[in-house]
Amino acid sequence: MQQSEILSLAERLIPTYGADDFDFVLSQLTEGEPPSTKLLVKMELNRVMAPCTKSVDLRGRVNGECRQYLLDGISHWLDDVAFNAYHKNLEKYGRYTEGMWESLINTRNSFRLLSQNTHQKEAKPLTDPESPFLAEPIHLGYDLKRQEKRLKVQSQVEITRQKGQLIHALSIDLSCSGAKFKVPSAFKYNLGEVIQVTFTEFASKSQVSGLEEPLSYRVLAVDDCYENNAVLYLRTIRLTETNIIERVIDEALNSTAKRIRHDNQDKIIRARTRGYEHMALKHTSNLPLFFEGTELKLAMLTPNNQQLWQYWHDERNQQVLGSLFNQQRMSDLIRQGAKGTTNVLYSFTHEHNDKTYFYSMLRPEATREQRQLFWHLGAKRPSWRAFRLSIFELSEQEKDDIATLSIEFNCCSQSLSHIGILQEIADNESAQDYLLTEKPRLAANTLNAFRHPRKIIGSPKGIYFDAKSRRKEPRYRFKTPLVLKSNQAKLGGYTTDLSKRGLNIHLDEPILLRVGEEVLINFRELQLYDKQLPLSAVPYKVVRVSPDGHDVQLMIDEYSKTMRVIAFFNRIIEHNQDKLLPQKEILPTNSLLERLHSVLLSRTLTTPVFITKSAVSSVKTPIIGVNFPLPKHIELYARLGHNQQFSLDPLFKGRSSTLIAEPIKRIDGARAKHQDIYTRVSKVGDTITEVESKLPQEFESIKERINFIKKARMMGEFYAIRVSTAPIFDPMTSMLQRDLSELIQLGVHQASKLEKELTALIGYCEFEDVTEEVVVRLELTD
Repeated sequence: MQQSEILSLAERLIPTYGADDFDFVLSQLTEGEPPSTKLLVKMELNRVMAPCTKSVDLRGRVNGECRQYLLDGISHWLDDVAFNAYHKNLEKYGRYTEGMWESLINTRNSFRLLSQNTHQKEAKPLTDPESPFLAEPIHLGYDLKRQEKRLKVQSQVEITRQKGQLIHALSIDLSCSGAKFKVPSAFKYNLGEVIQVTFTEFASKSQVSGLEEPLSYRVLAVDDCYENNAVLYLRTIRLTETNIIERVIDEALNSTAKRIRHDNQDKIIRARTRGYEHMALKHTSNLPLFFEGTELKLAMLTPNNQQLWQYWHDERNQQVLGSLFNQQRMSDLIRQGAKGTTNVLYSFTHEHNDKTYFYSMLRPEATREQRQLFWHLGAKRPSWRAFRLSIFELSEQEKDDIATLSIEFNCCSQSLSHIGILQEIADNESAQDYLLTEKPRLAANTLNAFRHPRKIIGSPKGIYFDAKSRRKEPRYRFKTPLVLKSNQAKLGGYTTDLSKRGLNIHLDEPILLRVGEEVLINFRELQLYDKQLPLSAVPYKVVRVSPDGHDVQLMIDEYSKTMRVIAFFNRIIEHNQDKLLPQKEILPTNSLLERLHSVLLSRTLTTPVFITKSAVSSVKTPIIGVNFPLPKHIELYARLGHNQQFSLDPLFKGRSSTLIAEPIKRIDGARAKHQDIYTRVSKVGDTITEVESKLPQEFESIKERINFIKKARMMGEFYAIRVSTAPIFDPMTSMLQRDLSELIQLGVHQASKLEKELTALIGYCEFEDVTEEVVVRLELTD
């Protein structure tokens, strides 16, 4: 019998070693073999099962970072792969034996094994380790200001599970109420499981008494280590009532200098994280919504979601969100006991008799035939849109905090109960996909049930994400008679307030006007002050008309004919500062906005990516904002990454001009540009073997695109990502400036370094997972 066969037999017999029926099993396996075979198998078994006292030191011998462990009274230097192998083999051998020692020094990542076959080429990584599209992950919504004091030190612990199983692990993040442990992946861990943790390393070194006793922790989450499948991370909360951990942390920070340095480091990390949070909130294309019960109260506006906010305004510039979120629809969306719901919403507008009619349909509200008809009638129009609407219930603590902070902001309800996020996931660029389905034989008036009423419902307020005025010039209360002339009518009225270039007027009778329409204003009384000026026919453009048609907001365009009129109003304002009362703009406080921001960040549904430009003029993506656990499409980039960075190569490599360089050009009035990208992930088991990405326009036909999706789902996974990209004109916000001012107290160089890092950002990307919607509109659902 060959040596390899003897080793294989011995390996198979390990579970029966020392059992009463060992000799019988050995006889069965070696039946027909000479007696020497049995002897050789027994000798090999005795060798690998012999107790071992040799220490393992893998420093410099493996491709991985090693640390010291005390296992069964023997000190070892192991990396994560060997640490996991120890636990796997402990179950196999029952104790530390010669066989386990051999396993530990021959792990798959040892340099000796990696270099044994010099002719075998090392597998080429799927992504470039030197790519400009490697991004450092920053945990959004994880504000150290609101967290307890933490100790980020790797320390050995022993974990005893409910069935008595003992696991050696590391504590890597410790706070008074919880801990994060690095554990071997050889075992399956359950959410909600209660574990007993003994801090063996702290107990041997610390002067704090009682550390040798185990503490109870409950497992809240099990996170993958995307770079190393040999370990997992357990996030836990402490159940045992004790102050021992607090004393350990205080002992570790045993000097004033250490404590200050630790706290300062936390403040620097917090300031940097919050800087990127401010940037993400300022540039998001999503529209955050706040509800009181079923009534919409607030929408948070940013430069990049203005287009989405404006979409839901009619020809009078009156918002129709009240009818979009009508009471019946909201009652279905807000379910008792449900923390959050997500639905897809389709919409388009129809123009009739100079009036804009809105149609909207939630996917569950319609039959398949009604939805197909809605697609066919709507997707042929430029106004066609698909949205994802997610609504979450606020916790009692969040409700109380917002209610307390909103007292001074009288336009904000003190009883906000839910938060919603409206995301655009398709527009008229992808409308052709919705026309591929068969048109049903239903009458067009079937869709009347989905038409919004013309009556304006409610008055939700749009507040800016930052606590600073967006008015280009101050407004003043000023009443003077006038006459408005339009194509339809000639009506009298008066001004309610004015600025150099704007007017708010009240008309004696209602009027039908559209946004953008030009009207002439005759200032009957002001004309008497300067008869040389053409104040009897000043051209203004309509900005907004009230639902009753009496109140109109107007704006004057700046060109040669109107410059003298603008200068006239400027003189009136400057010479009457003591008489004119400024119209005060009610702004939310920083405290209220910060609370609304924290509510948003903990429920973010998109992934922000920040863009810089290197010295050689190539674009880079140095930072990606994430929330844990990672969504599946973001987990892919983590698994393809290097050195704890996410690789965005599958999206941007070879397409940086289309997806980044063009959209971030600093052109006045630039809007976020959207692009879908399809990704096929081929897998064998859990191992990714190939990744391929394509833009929809890169397919030669719709058939090729559908086959790409089918093949991707058959061979592994398919993802459709909507990438929204916009330039960053001004990274600074009032809250960011306040954070930088606080950071200056720690050191000017720290604040200057962070300010330089943030002001170097020139572009902003946002990833949305639209896989489900792409599959539905192409009717590829199972």
